Order: sequence, then C-alpha cells, then structure tokens
Amino acid sequence: MSPQKHREGHKTHKNGLLSDGEFLDITEIKRQQAADYECVTHNGVSPSDQRKVKVTVNYPPMITDVKNMPAHVGKTVILRCEAMAVPAASFEWFRDDHRPVESDNNLRVKHEKTRSLLLFSNVTEKHFGNYTCFASNRLGTSNASMLLFRPGAVYGRASGLQPGLSVSILVSLSAVRLLRV
Repeated sequence: MSPQKHREGHKTHKNGLLSDGEFLDITEIKRQQAADYECVTHNGVSPSDQRKVKVTVNYPPMITDVKNMPAHVGKTVILRCEAMAVPAASFEWFRDDHRPVESDNNLRVKHEKTRSLLLFSNVTEKHFGNYTCFASNRLGTSNASMLLFRPGAVYGRASGLQPGLSVSILVSLSAVRLLRV
C-alpha cells in the first residue's frame, strides 16, 4: 500500500470510521458498512460543497436459506438456494453422486439474482435424494445440501430412502452417532 498524506484534526467515529482532513478511513470494513458516504467541504470563503460516494463491500457467498422438502410422486415442488454475495453469486446444483443437475421434462433449473431454484413439475421416484447447491463468486464458494424426500421416509447415508421412519428419528439417531464417536 502506498502511504497517504493525512492532515491534522482527525476525528474518530463509531463503527471504525476515522476521518482525517480529506480522508475517511474505514478499518476492518464489514459488509453492513456498505452505504453512501457524504463528504462536505468548508473553507470559510465560498459556500460549502458536498459529494456522495457509494462504498461497495465485496464478500464471498453465504448461503442463507435451504431446507429439506417433502414431495409426493406426481406433484410439484421447489428446492431453493438463497445466497448473499457481492459480486453476485453464480449457482450450480449437484445430486447424490456429484453429477451436475440438468434440466429435463420434469425438472428445471432457474437462476435468479440472489437465488437458484430447482423446479420439479412432476416428481418421480428418481427425483428423491440429496441435492447440493454451490454458490460462488471470485472471492469464494459456499455450499449447502438438502433432501427431496417422500413423506414418511428419510434418507440414510448408505441405504437410500427408508419408508416408515420419521425425520425426528433421523435427527435423534444422528445425535446419538455423534456422541459415540
């Protein structure tokens, strides 16, 4: 970094802002500090002048909204993957064996500004399973997995869908496994 010339009369503000004459330093900037900042000049002779500067804080994707979805055969269902990121994230979906999910007659991938959707128009047995959404931009990647499952069944790691088990049993079994390890 090149050194910057600062003038006397600096003021420290809340939120890590330091104004020093003609400079405003934002140390350890957080994405919540992205905003319009206004600079006002006074020289005691001419009227004051002001300019606004938009500060954009870039950050890698953070997936914010995913959930497992029950689905009945023949019905319509949507899996959603929401991600906050600047610059905006690009999305990619994978299924069970890590092959990319591709659109077909009953499944459509729809990418929007801050989210990606898997739209199942006519759920079949082959659609049930674990789906993973990857959100990425030039600063990083985030991923999250979700299940599309038949009501009354849960997805087991080695055994596929198991009819008759409830989701709460799966959660309890997972907790017991974690405690024993």
